Amino acid sequence: MSNADFEVYSEFTFDEPLINMRKAKQLWHGRRRTTRAVSTVIRIERSYARLNKKTEGWPKEQYKPLYKEQHIKNADLLYRLCKNNGATWVKLAQFLSARPDMLPKAYIEALKPLQNENHKVPFPKLVTVLQEELGWNWRDKFEWVDENPIATASIAQVHKARTKEGVDVAIKIQQPKVRDLFDEDFTTFQLIARALRGKLPANLDIEQMVMALLEMTAEELDFRNEERNTRDFGALNHHPRIRIPVLVDHLCTKRVIVTEWIVGSRLTEHLDRSNKEEAKDLLNVLQDSYMQQITQLGKFQADPHPGNFLVTPEKDIFIVDYGTIGRLTPEETMNYSMLIMVLLGHMEGNIGKLLAKSGFQGNIPNEMLEDMSQYVIRTKRPAKKLNVEEVIGELLETLQEAHVVVPDQFVSLGRVIGTLGGFMQTYKVPFTWMPGGGKKDKKEDTKDATEKAADTK
Repeated sequence: MSNADFEVYSEFTFDEPLINMRKAKQLWHGRRRTTRAVSTVIRIERSYARLNKKTEGWPKEQYKPLYKEQHIKNADLLYRLCKNNGATWVKLAQFLSARPDMLPKAYIEALKPLQNENHKVPFPKLVTVLQEELGWNWRDKFEWVDENPIATASIAQVHKARTKEGVDVAIKIQQPKVRDLFDEDFTTFQLIARALRGKLPANLDIEQMVMALLEMTAEELDFRNEERNTRDFGALNHHPRIRIPVLVDHLCTKRVIVTEWIVGSRLTEHLDRSNKEEAKDLLNVLQDSYMQQITQLGKFQADPHPGNFLVTPEKDIFIVDYGTIGRLTPEETMNYSMLIMVLLGHMEGNIGKLLAKSGFQGNIPNEMLEDMSQYVIRTKRPAKKLNVEEVIGELLETLQEAHVVVPDQFVSLGRVIGTLGGFMQTYKVPFTWMPGGGKKDKKEDTKDATEKAADTK
């Protein structure tokens, strides 16, 4: 995500030399994890080098099955490395598993299980963080704190508490060793990326990918960014049944963030026990909100994980967790909207020109464009049930095979729409592109999308 319009809080320096005394000490301190990483990466790189040599001059139909088989083996090696090394490596797995534009499908499937790889940290280990962030007398600020977490994530976990003022709150506390492990991995990632430059399939810009991951993780490690995102997002004019948690400002720091306690149940739990019409109503509210965020507000919560949605007794939906916010310019909103609607068969358009206009870089083969066009034609048939998750996934996978560079903003947008579309499909609720789209026909959807995007330019 582009952060050009505001300053990102981060105590990590990205412009220091690749190796200096401080970094050398960090590498030595984390030598066991570094050795495991380097040895695994060498195994993967050498396997592809041998395969490249073996299949040199072979036609595509002969060498492609061999590469698919090698991808599966190497994806398993990468999965085990990320799982064993933990910390930043799990973040890497989560990052890569959402990038079918960068990696073959075998890697995406192998790394997906790590999207929910979260370990509970005993509360006594979190006390040090609370003392450092809220003061040695931090307990005086609360009547009580439940030491059993209500949620865990890769870098933090959430506990329920009550302030001295009698207000129930949720405390998100960063795990104590996350920053140190990130600092150790920082240089390892950079060195591996430098060594792999030009040696991986699909001509990946591995250094750019690693830098994007490191910057994203550094941003998430400073909760002041999430605090600001929550405040900015809450100030927007949202769907009337969408709610954003209220911050408890005086208890928010760079490693602790406190919000009001939300009385409600997780959306998935609510859907599983509600009737069909109520489920459809709630999912349409959620879908309308995200389409409003993308097509009208230009900002969207970029992690639509089912656990990030809570339903109140009044049937409102709280969206929580603002560690990452997607931001789109009016031009990006218009171009991406038109591209996706063409792919969904909702409007006519030249896919090649739309891809170029949307910032996709690379030589897109004519046969690939023809395949995409035929796919769009097939989706227009009444018997064809559109699955937006499959549409986005197929597009990104096709572009990856053609070595086309996909804009980061579109990847984030595609991940959100794909996840939401898959979620809707699970509960058999039709996906529509525009807010309130279920109440309009497709022509009006198209007209609203293009006119709204053009008006905001």
